[in-house]
Amino acid sequence: MDRRQYVWHNGDFMRTDQPVVTAENRAFLYGDGFFETIHAYGTEAKHLNYHVARIAKSTQLLRMQLPPFFNLDFVSKEIARLLNKNRIFGSARVRLSFYRNQGGLYAPRDNSLGLMMVASPLPEDFYPLNVKGLVVDLYTDIRKPINSLSSLKSCNAMLYVMAGLNKQQLGVDDCLLINDQNRITEAISSNLFLVLGGEIITPSLSEGCVAGTMRQVVIDLAKKNGYNVNVDATIEPQQLLDAEELFLTNAVSGIKWIVGLRQKRYFGLISRKLSELLNAETFGL
Repeated sequence: MDRRQYVWHNGDFMRTDQPVVTAENRAFLYGDGFFETIHAYGTEAKHLNYHVARIAKSTQLLRMQLPPFFNLDFVSKEIARLLNKNRIFGSARVRLSFYRNQGGLYAPRDNSLGLMMVASPLPEDFYPLNVKGLVVDLYTDIRKPINSLSSLKSCNAMLYVMAGLNKQQLGVDDCLLINDQNRITEAISSNLFLVLGGEIITPSLSEGCVAGTMRQVVIDLAKKNGYNVNVDATIEPQQLLDAEELFLTNAVSGIKWIVGLRQKRYFGLISRKLSELLNAETFGL
């Protein structure tokens, strides 16, 4: 059986063990690009409308030019084609990497873009809620700046790499990042939610967090099911210790509950209920 894996690059399939981009690629040279990570199941990309809307907003912010044929239907069909090519029919992680086409130095020659898609199977189907709660800590060595690029999933991810190294050094499951106002903004690859006094709270996008698609999915889901949700919060570190629950959201993994931050311990009651609602709405479970 041929188990070679393939990437999708500008409409063509190429083997993963073959060169795909050149040394002049602007994402490699300057971090001039962004990416989008999508959960797919049965070759169907989930919550794709949220992802395509964020892609359009990202290209507008970065002054990149999407081709006229790029829309929800195109992305859906090409993701399905990639997953079929790789024979991945359960849950999968699909990453779309966008880069400004080569030419120029810091000032680009033009604003057209290239696109590469890769897919890999996930170890479990759907959005499995973690049985064992995550243990997290704060990453304070580097603050995340608040600016117009803060909400992007940029190809320049050094802040998150350094936070990941810190996570490994501390032996924890994740780290929470601090913005340049010394407030809590997000985790390494997830958005953060608190439950405090019965209210579900998440840092405002103006606090510098990534505009996560699952963040918005969970906000919409919680509101629809009668929860009181505050999406414009500023989170001081002390509020983490006052909260009854902390949980993380991510487009690939869904909801993950947190059991501990240093000596503080949390429950996972609301996060568990939201996870059940999320799986029911997304997969019909």
